[in-house]
Amino acid sequence: MTVMFSITVSRSLTVDHVVGFFEELIPAGLQLVVQPDDADIPDDTGDLWIRLVGNGDTAWPLSLDVVGAYDCGLGPHPDLRVAEHIGERLGVDVLCGVDPSVSDVDPSDPYYRLALIGGQWYLASVAFTRLMGPDTDGSLHGEPVELIRPVVVEAR
Repeated sequence: MTVMFSITVSRSLTVDHVVGFFEELIPAGLQLVVQPDDADIPDDTGDLWIRLVGNGDTAWPLSLDVVGAYDCGLGPHPDLRVAEHIGERLGVDVLCGVDPSVSDVDPSDPYYRLALIGGQWYLASVAFTRLMGPDTDGSLHGEPVELIRPVVVEAR
């Protein structure tokens, strides 16, 4: 079984930044592969493969797409755990998927995210932001991420 998630951060990070904080989280001995988005998919993605993907939103310039073995040492909510670690370690704000245990919104609704802003979790909307990509006519929205309400998240 594999784990897959994406988190978005409020500043650009290098491959070395990402390797550093993931090595602090995962058990020693797991193979970690971190690549910029312009790299080819490797033949061996290791135990945990992370692709750094640039966004068109200057407030949220980078997403980390993570694919790995279910037992990669990150616990039952790996995206929330990674978000908290990145937020604390690097002082960045983080967006990730909505866990059903946290809020009553549909976790597959593309407009809702959990936002970790200044150490506080919020239910947020990314509707009409650049993170949603271009409209059918190619135009981009420019609204900021909207914080809807504070939520309690137990990631560890």
